[in-house]
Amino acid sequence: MVEEIKEARQREELLANIQRLSRIVLDRLEEGSKEGTLDQAQIRLLGSIAVKSLGLWQEALNPRPRRGLRREARETEERLSRQATEQR
Repeated sequence: MVEEIKEARQREELLANIQRLSRIVLDRLEEGSKEGTLDQAQIRLLGSIAVKSLGLWQEALNPRPRRGLRREARETEERLSRQATEQR
């Protein structure tokens, strides 16, 4: 029982940290894209970090492996990169 409570708290803390990271990265990506202060490499890097952190968040919520998650992450990363490029 105590171990389950400890695991639940650790999971909540992990989710909160991933959420914070995701928010920071997405905010930075949005600001940099709007202001034009990010180059293409920075946009790709931040997009990649955002996709990975969201994937971690999803994995923490549902620890069962999902089929096609990598493909979905790659497609999302490419879409973010295209959107950032189009905004310039």
